Amino acid sequence: MIDEIRRAVHDAALGNQKIAMFHFQVLKNAAALEGVDPESFCREIGVPKTYQTEFRKMLSLARVMRQQGVRLA
Repeated sequence: MIDEIRRAVHDAALGNQKIAMFHFQVLKNAAALEGVDPESFCREIGVPKTYQTEFRKMLSLARVMRQQGVRLA
């Protein structure tokens, strides 16, 4: 999964969509990423340390969506 996310984020950078793809990938894989350390995750996929905040936001958003009964297709 980490390799897939890394590839998707870096491929998206070519079209100036890096942060959008990062958000999408974290949100899409939120259940599997719940216990992952944000700093390690960012290091593993090769994004700046500042993306840790975005990682946390997307996990929080995923929790809110689950609580509200919203599911991603």
